[in-house]
Amino acid sequence: MNIFGVGNLELLWILIVALVLLGPVRMLEVARSAGKYWREAQHMLRATVDSATIDLDKPVIAPKTTVDPLPPPEDSVARSNSLSEDNLERQDG
Repeated sequence: MNIFGVGNLELLWILIVALVLLGPVRMLEVARSAGKYWREAQHMLRATVDSATIDLDKPVIAPKTTVDPLPPPEDSVARSNSLSEDNLERQDG
């Protein structure tokens, strides 16, 4: 087992030195508070990652906008495709 480049034997020495310096009661308190801070840091990290994650599989639905056609100008003249008899007479005459 290798945690942060520290092997088993080095980890055992660190625990023995901490036990001698802190004592058994104080060492348990320090370990408990360190675990509590570690858990809070993990929760904060997960919350940050969750808020930054974008769901790429979810389809993006664009809002449908209805566009009303523009009204014809007031001065406009309607054109027809077929020629009426009046128009034919005017063109001939």
